[in-house]
Order: sequence, then structure tokens, then C-alpha cells
Amino acid sequence: MPTTWRERRRVEAVAEIKEVARRLLVSGGPPAVSLRAISREMGMTTSALYRYYASLDALVAALRGELFEELGRVTYAARDAVPEDDPVSRVLAMARAFRRWGLEHRQEFGLMLGPPVPGAGPDQEPGAPDDPVACIGAAFLGEFAELRRRGMLVIPAEDPIEGHLAPSLDLYVAGRADLEAPVVFAFLSAWTRLYGIIAMEIFGHMAWAVTDADAFFEAELAQFARRLAGDAAG
Repeated sequence: MPTTWRERRRVEAVAEIKEVARRLLVSGGPPAVSLRAISREMGMTTSALYRYYASLDALVAALRGELFEELGRVTYAARDAVPEDDPVSRVLAMARAFRRWGLEHRQEFGLMLGPPVPGAGPDQEPGAPDDPVACIGAAFLGEFAELRRRGMLVIPAEDPIEGHLAPSLDLYVAGRADLEAPVVFAFLSAWTRLYGIIAMEIFGHMAWAVTDADAFFEAELAQFARRLAGDAAG
């Protein structure tokens, strides 16, 4: 906790900058987030912002990190509202919470998981262990590991995965006795399909196909749950 007036003022200023950046994001989308626009909203010079953030990249990275933390809290809260002995329902609860948050925060979702903001580069190296996207996925991956432990997860044959994909999955498996490459592959296969459906809806690419997105999503979740258990009809 900040102990001096100067430290407290800095914390307050940083919070205000991110608040203004998020307000601009909501009203105008990711392209509206710029140091010039933020300084204008706050009544300060652009150069003064550099006391708090070295670049637009740094500010966007901080804002994205805060948004991922918010989404993470929502996702974990949905998971923890379901008993631990029902991992399938916990996964479905997280998926619903993830979608709901995205629909309620479309512009924020676009900043987090859409194209980069003009003038702001990537804030993480590909594959970085603390990448915020990976941190959200970890909540789902943990439940897949639990499904596997309980013998409730049908995974693909190991030979093709070990032969071709294992090196690219090392970041997930290394140092974790509860994970094996086929479990991670099963998670990634399911997650990309689920995320794809959610992103299509949030970014407005689903309306041409369905008129009831809620019903479609629930039908997909039902198939998703059946596939976890290896139901070929799902």
C-alpha cells in the first residue's frame, strides 16, 4: 500500500488514466484509445502521461491486464458456485460467464482478444507463461485435468500428439504432474471451438445464421458436454 502523499497520488493518477482509457474504449472502440485523447480528457499534457506510462503500448498492456483480471474473477466465481465434484458443470458455468461478460463488454473484449490497437504493439512474447489469455484458459484447463483424473474425459490417441504436437504443448505440461499432452490437446480443441462461437457472436458475425443466439449457444454447450464424455452422437 502507498504510504506517502506522492505515492498515493501516483496510484490515483494511474487508476484515473486507466479509467479514462476504458471510457474512451467503450465509447469509441480500441482505435479511440490514444495518449492524446486521454490527456485531453484529463486536462493534462501528453508529455505528462509519460510520467506514468512509457508508451501507449505500456498503457494498453496495463488496461488489458486489468480487464483480464476482471474477466478472470467473473469466470472463477462462476466455477466456484458449482460443487467441485461436478467438473463438467463447472466448465459449462465458466463458459456461460465468459460469454455473458463478453456480450456485456464488447469493446473491452475487442481490446483483449481482437486486433491490436493502432500504435500499440503486443505486450507479451508468444508463449509467455504469464500471458493473460493463457491465465484465463488455465481455469478451464484445470477442470479438464480434474475430468481426466476422474476418468470422465475421453482423450485422443497419444501417438500422433506425442509425435507432432508434444513440443508445442511443453509450456502447459512442464512441471505439472496432473497434465499430459493428450489432455491439453483435448482442452485446446474444445476451447478453440467454444471461443470461436463466442467471438463470432460478440463481433457480430452470428446474426446472419441464427436468430436466437442463446438457444444456439446452449445447444453447443450440450454437445460440448457430450463430447467430453466421448458421445459420438455429440
